[in-house]
Amino acid sequence: MNNNPKLEFSAEEEEEAPWYRAFIFSDVRPHDFIEAAKTRAPKEIGCAFAASFLVSPLVSIIDKCIVQDISGSGKFIDAIKKASHEMVAQPRTFFGGLSFRLTFAVYFGTYAVANLAEMFLDVQKIRDDETRKQRKVAASAVANISLLAWRDSVFAKAFGNAEAAKRKTPLRTFGLFAARDTATMYATFYAAPRAAKYLEHERGWERNTAELSMALAIPVATQVLTAPIHIHAMDYFNVPKATTAERFATIKKEFNTVSFARGLRILPAFGIGSFSNNKFRELFIRGQDESKFYRKRLTTLYDAARRNTTKASN
Repeated sequence: MNNNPKLEFSAEEEEEAPWYRAFIFSDVRPHDFIEAAKTRAPKEIGCAFAASFLVSPLVSIIDKCIVQDISGSGKFIDAIKKASHEMVAQPRTFFGGLSFRLTFAVYFGTYAVANLAEMFLDVQKIRDDETRKQRKVAASAVANISLLAWRDSVFAKAFGNAEAAKRKTPLRTFGLFAARDTATMYATFYAAPRAAKYLEHERGWERNTAELSMALAIPVATQVLTAPIHIHAMDYFNVPKATTAERFATIKKEFNTVSFARGLRILPAFGIGSFSNNKFRELFIRGQDESKFYRKRLTTLYDAARRNTTKASN
């Protein structure tokens, strides 16, 4: 028990959530930012920029290599090794390359829209959690789905076969890309939370276990359903006159690789990116609970120092 009253803090604190909840769920805590919009907006954009820079290298490598594998211009594993080596050995070439720049544009646009949408909700004083979630997810989804469809159409031309690069991207390919990403967004922001609530209330699962397992499992499992859509979108672009039998043969051939790779990219795309974006925002944007934040950190530092002193004296 702490006998020093000067270092006791009486602020009522909620039990801090496990680190992985903040990693998986970007909205695990309300931000309660109070900074004025004119100074907050540039910071929101800056945080989106920084988070996009962290998430884009890995996602750009995976997505580029999927395109090369489907088009036949390179095997997936070999392409992964080559791109990873380029990132380490030739960073200027890698970060200046088309793959990274376009992927960065996708996530910068997505996070910037999400951040500015939340700022707008704060300016409008909209406090209902469900309303905020619906509007923020809708804005983010429109940005993410449209930007990814555009980027993947460019990827198909740049990293696909040479003949396909001369053609315009067909509307079917754009539509399939949009359908693929709509399914992923729905699985991430609606199906996973509902499944977690079902497991918690109907099956007696512990809340954190239910949320974490569903937040990972359902978006990843969705890639099994969307992989054929992605493969067909790319195949239709590369070989527009293929027969139905040839389409199914291509899907069968590429299914394991594409479903695994697209499941793998879920962690950086919806974990690292969202987590870092929100941490940057909490660090740089002024909120109303700063005094509580610093009290908690001071208490933590004091407790750690006291434990170390006790160990040293023993």
